[in-house]
Amino acid sequence: MNNMFLGPKNYIWFLLQPFLLAHFAKSGATAFAHCRPDEKCVGLDTCYPLMKFLRPRGMSTAEREIFKNRQCGIDNRRLELLHKVLICCPKSGDVLPNNQICGQTPPAFHITAGEEAPLNGFPWMAVLLYVNPHSSTQDTVPRCAGSLITNRYVLTAAQCVNINGLELRSVRLGEHDTSSNPDCITLISGTKICAPPHLEINVELAIKHEHYVAIEGKHYNDIALLRLKFPVRYTRQILPICIFPSDNLSNPSFDNYNLQIAGWGSPHMQSSSNILLYANIQGRNPDECSRSYSFLGINKETQICAGGQNRKDTCKGDSGSPLMATMGWGVDEFVYLAGITSYGFHQCGDWPAAYTKTLYYVNWIQRSMSRYEEN
Repeated sequence: MNNMFLGPKNYIWFLLQPFLLAHFAKSGATAFAHCRPDEKCVGLDTCYPLMKFLRPRGMSTAEREIFKNRQCGIDNRRLELLHKVLICCPKSGDVLPNNQICGQTPPAFHITAGEEAPLNGFPWMAVLLYVNPHSSTQDTVPRCAGSLITNRYVLTAAQCVNINGLELRSVRLGEHDTSSNPDCITLISGTKICAPPHLEINVELAIKHEHYVAIEGKHYNDIALLRLKFPVRYTRQILPICIFPSDNLSNPSFDNYNLQIAGWGSPHMQSSSNILLYANIQGRNPDECSRSYSFLGINKETQICAGGQNRKDTCKGDSGSPLMATMGWGVDEFVYLAGITSYGFHQCGDWPAAYTKTLYYVNWIQRSMSRYEEN
């Protein structure tokens, strides 16, 4: 069939048919997908978050992949094929998920110090990838990290938006070892377990805080949102971290609070780590931190001082990675984003570091997402 003779709607159907109705044609309704908790089974023509990616011409393979395994039914009351399809429709990208979805870690997962993280133990971790615009190869290199907070947005440090000589290109989710894909581990029993291949999505828009400033190595209002080109479908390996409202927190300074850090930053002064590393640290009293570590220039209203105990700290390459806290107990436990790794002393491990206090910027996060999601 020559595609030029298809009308726009039928051509779209021609493109999507392998993804939406292939299983239906073979085995009927039993092949339909079950929608995730953050999705709703609706007509494809009424699913605004996905309809914007349907185009009569020029749909890329990545765009068609958005629709893969999403069909949840068929409405035989409708006449046109495109209108018959029922699809698992995600929420708008500016909607922060609740703690039944966000902040969920694998069962029996506990943090220890300075060790390799389990496969997808932090399913919200994002690797930020950059290219040298003057290079002919256009190979990507990792330089920063971030945290997935909705199906469309990654939260990171403002300093990561513009790095000298490099252009921010994409975000990688579901990553563990940047040198392999897929990532695998071998258990003591000899059984080999592999995670699904990681997901790489281009950055459509970087939204840096309008009052971000860097002064002599110190960064203030160091926060940015990255709007992904496509919405992410949550899996066990890719989930958002919670953004927790500040009015529900009893200790906003995180003084002596148990926290966790994770990232691909340089261990023991090496250039970087291929493996995702993690550790427990504790929050510091902000006034004491200002007195004892004045070189950090901590602003206790907008920043958290944490780490440095037992040589545990974030380091070069960790910028933008999450400072995490846990709330709840048992099945109700969830992880939320306390802070964003910003800066520290040049010698890692022996000193506390400064983290952007996420709770101070909740309104900015929600306002920024809503503004751009409407476009």
